[in-house]
Amino acid sequence: MAVIFIGNEFKYKKVLQNIILSKVNYSFIYFFEHIDLDIETIFNKHKQILIITNKESYPTTSKLLATMNDDNLILKANQLIPEKSIMYEEDSFVLNLESTEINVIKIEKNNIPNILINKNPTNIIHIFNYDIDTAKLFLTPLLNSFNIKYDFLVNEGDWVECYVDSISENFIKQLNQILPQAIISNNIFEYLVKQLKVENKKITFAESCTGGLLASYFTKISGSSAIFDGSVVSYSNDIKNKWLGVDEKVLEKYGAVSEATIKEMLLGAINISMANIAIAVSGIAGPTGGSIEKPVGTVFIGISNGQETIVEKYLFLGNREYIQYQTMMNCIRILINFLKNP
Repeated sequence: MAVIFIGNEFKYKKVLQNIILSKVNYSFIYFFEHIDLDIETIFNKHKQILIITNKESYPTTSKLLATMNDDNLILKANQLIPEKSIMYEEDSFVLNLESTEINVIKIEKNNIPNILINKNPTNIIHIFNYDIDTAKLFLTPLLNSFNIKYDFLVNEGDWVECYVDSISENFIKQLNQILPQAIISNNIFEYLVKQLKVENKKITFAESCTGGLLASYFTKISGSSAIFDGSVVSYSNDIKNKWLGVDEKVLEKYGAVSEATIKEMLLGAINISMANIAIAVSGIAGPTGGSIEKPVGTVFIGISNGQETIVEKYLFLGNREYIQYQTMMNCIRILINFLKNP
């Protein structure tokens, strides 16, 4: 799928851009200041296109598409859209232009209407505790037997993901027999919120180098309040000590980026939140702050339920943002394994 933004403001509204792109499976992105016939060359290259417009460009885009399709505009859902539209809702319509399926949506006051194209998004099969070659060995014969197209990759959290277009109940049944630990979910955070809710468990976080990233991603999910009351972003040693109760002597002897500190952060997080599970992270995201003993990318991640505690050490590569993201995703892997093996 190609995504076309029409309107200069979309170049600069990065957050809005990312939210829209997270809703579709895209391969190409284009930016246009205004809609014109030059866009036809893009249409010829793609089978599916999502066009994002603003208040000004939405009617002109509708008119141009109608003209290109030898069509007229008609009033539907309180808007003028091409009569040959095959699906439509307020501020969103879909039409076929020769062999290309096009969905046009209008963004007004940052409100994102329903994206009607690609109603059957790629499914993601998450496979834990296997490397990619082993995951392929188990899963590829099953995928081929169902004639399912697939792509494998290793997630930043160091688990394998298999992207498939469509799956049946029979496929899921056989998958559960072959890989019972596999999870089918297009949003792993949504899966975890539901799972924690089913198990009647609450979670909290004590975040340092991630700066609240875990809490942010969990609270993007509707219903997360059922499993999350709050957490602590303990960036400085002083806050680690005063808010989480991390012993000053531990911080002085081992440093903030250490297994000993993580264990005390976990205990403090559980004590102040009364959550069933806590995750704590502390590390050096860079680009400065590293040393020979603890280079940039050194991260400790811990998880605890008050009785059992696990702490793991990592050395991530990449820039600051990517190190933070890898840290968060490894927290997710650790949490899923922890839930599966209480």
